[in-house]
Amino acid sequence: MHPVLSEYVRRTGLDEARSRRMINGLRVLQEIAANGHQPITYKVFAEKLQPGLAPLATGAILEDIGVFCNQAGWPNVTCFVVSATTGECSDGFTKVSNESPAAARDAAWFAYAVYKNAPHVDDDA
Repeated sequence: MHPVLSEYVRRTGLDEARSRRMINGLRVLQEIAANGHQPITYKVFAEKLQPGLAPLATGAILEDIGVFCNQAGWPNVTCFVVSATTGECSDGFTKVSNESPAAARDAAWFAYAVYKNAPHVDDDA
């Protein structure tokens, strides 16, 4: 695991289940960013994270990911998750970021897919 992520989990004292969901969710979103810049719905994110997980349950996971990304200076990949109805990120995204979701998606896509210089969950350095 990336040392910055490992230290964050240790420092914040997240319990094992919560940290596992956050880390797995971050891994899923980094993969989405690396494969294109199209957003996915909460339902699709929930299924990718854990089959059968209710989309509503992803809010806290996305908030944990967004807070980590902002504190660590990593691209905030939570902007890739949008409402199926509105096509927009939830208010939770704006709670953890001052950036517009579209600008955040472009920045994350460039970092993960184009320049390939963004940190990853599974980096050792």
